[in-house]
Amino acid sequence: MRIFLPLFLLLLSPLALHAQAQADDVPALATQVARDLADAGRALDQAFNLLGLLESFGFVVTVVGGAAAIFGVTRFIAAQNQLRESRQKFEEEITSSRRLLQEETRQREQAFASLQGSLQGALEKSTGDATRALSFLPLGERQYRSGDLRGARAIYERALQLDPRNPVINYRMGYTCSQAGALDEAETYLRQALASEADFAPALASLGYVYRRRAEQLPEGVERARAFNEAERHLTQALALLPNLVDDDGESWWGSLGGLYRRRGQLQEAVHAYREAARVTPASSYAYVNLALLGMQQDGADAMRDTWRQAQQLAAAEVRADVDNYWGYADLVTTSLALGDEQQAGEALESFFRTTPADAGQVPQVLRDSLAQLAEALPEAERAAVQAVISRIEAQTGGE
Repeated sequence: MRIFLPLFLLLLSPLALHAQAQADDVPALATQVARDLADAGRALDQAFNLLGLLESFGFVVTVVGGAAAIFGVTRFIAAQNQLRESRQKFEEEITSSRRLLQEETRQREQAFASLQGSLQGALEKSTGDATRALSFLPLGERQYRSGDLRGARAIYERALQLDPRNPVINYRMGYTCSQAGALDEAETYLRQALASEADFAPALASLGYVYRRRAEQLPEGVERARAFNEAERHLTQALALLPNLVDDDGESWWGSLGGLYRRRGQLQEAVHAYREAARVTPASSYAYVNLALLGMQQDGADAMRDTWRQAQQLAAAEVRADVDNYWGYADLVTTSLALGDEQQAGEALESFFRTTPADAGQVPQVLRDSLAQLAEALPEAERAAVQAVISRIEAQTGGE
């Protein structure tokens, strides 16, 4: 706009001069016109210079713009190529990852199928082994009943090879070991049974019996008291779970608890326990023999004669029902001596020696302990026969 202003003024100058001529004189007008023309010339020169600059600037802009366009196109093409390469690389990675995932999935499926097959096979084998293990139980029990404790243990050992954590088999093995006097082995198997089933009452009671037998072998002192306490704890826990629980010989576990109390001098508790045993197994002579022994200590021998007769009748019935019942013969020996029937006591003692298993060393010891109690409770004149039987038992067992 500034460029065209001098030109516009130049075009208007004639009109201005014409008007001025009428008012001023000619010399002043001429001077003014000359000045205006000079100004117009300078303005025109400036306009041409500016136009040249604009033309130069336009060329530069064109060149720069072209260069920029070329650079931009080049960058665009490079970016497009890079994008294409990145996309191709991404697609290749996706394809590779998909193949890896498919391969890994296939391998995992194969591994899972193999593991499933192995587990199924192991489960079938375990189930089969458990079934076979249980089939050994009647065989082991039969050997135990026949007095073959060693054979019974061998059968139970085979059953445990098939099903080592079975609580019933471990209990049977532990109980058999306890009757054979192998108390440490018995504890191992019984604890294994309790590890599989913590509230398995038969194993609890049998472990209590093991502790009681240990306590009986210890001298007076802290260890003996601790063992008796452990025995009481396990026996009472088992009887709290199953008050009518019996052992594998058909005797109430209350009897074992009564023996514990008797050895600790807790006579009232012992009487209560033996009465509970008589309630649970009324056809067994065991509870009545012990009630009679306790009664003799408190009330004298004559006061318990009726109880002794009842116990003798029960013991005789037991050995008639099972001629290999060595516990029944042991009670028959004790009751016969208490009633003064030395002949029957002698016959029962021979049957006791014949039927008692060779590896059941604790059985003669139990009979010897019962006879020792009887001798203490009898009058001095009647002790000789009892002492004679005790001597025979010690001679037969080597004084164990």
